[in-house]
This record gives sequence, structure tokens and C-alpha cells, in this order.
Amino acid sequence: MKKELEYYLNVPYKIEIVRIPEDEGGGYLARLPQFGELGIVGDGNTVEEAIRDLEENKKLRFQEYLEKGFKIPEPEKDVDDFSGKFIVRMPKFLHRELALSARKNGVSLNQYVCTLLAMNFKSDKVAESLDAIYKELKSLNEHVGELKYKSDLGKRTTRISTSAVQMKEYPKID
Repeated sequence: MKKELEYYLNVPYKIEIVRIPEDEGGGYLARLPQFGELGIVGDGNTVEEAIRDLEENKKLRFQEYLEKGFKIPEPEKDVDDFSGKFIVRMPKFLHRELALSARKNGVSLNQYVCTLLAMNFKSDKVAESLDAIYKELKSLNEHVGELKYKSDLGKRTTRISTSAVQMKEYPKID
């Protein structure tokens, strides 16, 4: 089922409200944290204005996502919606190896598996952060290259026009 813009505009995404310090202009910032700290935001002098601006920007961004064929994520569940328990199916040999390692480390199988998951989760988050930084640096590098190219073109044009102006005689064309 293809979901339309109206569906996404009526889905209850979590909204964060942040007071903007007076030395930065004052007012309020409203944002959808699920889309990044500054992914979809709105601002205003009052909380209501910030939310209204956020809703307008959300509509524009979601329209753009749908037009480009990007997937719009459903709202994230609150922590309260999770029990902290889930069942994992695994091969018998892995279950055995995990149990032996837990015993060797003097902890329960549950505690051992939780530790392994937490360690891997953290390294996965670091890898995601590094990947995001790499992409941002790559993008900045491309923009610097474009600016340098445009700057070089401007210098060539400037050199040509100044040399033509400084010539006392123009070449004769036969």
C-alpha cells in the first residue's frame, strides 16, 4: 500500500521544543528528533509559532521525499513500548559456545549476551558516526573543488580581460 502525504502529516511524530538563547535571536525551535537534530525544524517567537513553522516545513520536506521516492520512516516507538525481553533463535553450536563463554567469565548467559550486544551496538554506532562524517567531508571536498574550479575560471577570465585592456595595439586581423 502506497502511503500518501496526508498519511504522514497525520502520523504522531515526537516533537522536541528548545528555547533559543537571547544572544542567538531568542524564541523557540521545534524539531522532529527522529530526522536528526536539524533535519526537520521550525522556529518562532512562541512555542505555537515554532510548531506551526515545523508543520509547514514537515509538509514541504515530506512532499520532497515522496517526489524523489525516498522512504519516510514511521514514528519511533517510545522506550515504554518495549519490555526489555525478546526471543532469539540461534544454532545449537552458537548457544553452546555462548553458554561456555559466559560460564568461563563467571556471568549468566543473559548477562554475557547483553554485554556482547551492547559492545557491538556501540561499535556499530561509532561506525555510523564515522560514515556520516566521511560523507560530510566528501561532500565538502566536492564543494571546495567546485569553488576552486569556478575561482580558476574567474582568474582566467580576469587575466584575459586585463591583458586585452593593457595592450596598446590590437593585433591586426588579415
